[in-house]
Amino acid sequence: MLASKAKDEGRLCYITNCIRYLESKNLSLREYWQAGAELIGGERISADAEAVALALEMLDSVGIRASVDLGSMGVIRRLMERYRIRDYKKLTRAIASKSIDDLRKLTTDSDALETFTLLMTKRGGADLIGEISKAAGCLEEEHEYFKSLYRALEAYGCASRVFVDLSTIREMAYYNGLVFEIFTPGMGLPIGGGGRYDAMMKDFGIDTAATGFALSIDLCLKALGGGDWGKNNETVRVYYKDGYREKAISLVRVLRGKGECCTLDAYRGEGRGILVGEKTIVLESGEEYAP
Repeated sequence: MLASKAKDEGRLCYITNCIRYLESKNLSLREYWQAGAELIGGERISADAEAVALALEMLDSVGIRASVDLGSMGVIRRLMERYRIRDYKKLTRAIASKSIDDLRKLTTDSDALETFTLLMTKRGGADLIGEISKAAGCLEEEHEYFKSLYRALEAYGCASRVFVDLSTIREMAYYNGLVFEIFTPGMGLPIGGGGRYDAMMKDFGIDTAATGFALSIDLCLKALGGGDWGKNNETVRVYYKDGYREKAISLVRVLRGKGECCTLDAYRGEGRGILVGEKTIVLESGEEYAP
């Protein structure tokens, strides 16, 4: 579907259920829901920054404060060429697990070991790419890309929540540039991720750039249930007397617009909540309520 619509620059979004293969007999683990966005075409740095910023804005809008770790499959492949390492799968697994022992099975080059150790153990900003570039004697182009990317993220107001961690690896082989994972406190797993997949578009016969991300709805719901990021975890119960339904609806719209979770029902003698009548009062105290 994506390939059929991707003729020019475009932005697509979706919410859907997905199926994954698992050895477990627990069928509930095989189906999951995700929300995602894809940006087809466009200038690379602008599109990558927009994808990262949009992911954070989406999470902010539902009360999840998140951060992003950036990796780069392009950097990994460039270093593979530099140090003549051939086994891409074993290398990415060693990097993702931060295993120096597994890395030593792939190369005995002391410069390569030093560079990859730096890559696996440090986390920072665009300057980290410069440090690795200096150690490896390459990656100048990648360093310039990350500096430009951070300037764009600063314009979006989210650069302080975005970190370079080149041990960030996405399992899907079609990623060929920037990759990222999204984290929120209290969750041991990333709640989303994405990256650039220009190469996959060519497999569908379309020579165009593409980047995007997906958020796990299941993990986001879990984060909301157990985190501290929601504005108000309590439900505001709004009741109305006869003839005041529309006035109560107006109040609920105001509260929901402020991020409150509200319910609305006719008043049947409840003792807690907000009662809308000629006056709007807090039932517990009898005091007049103003949103």
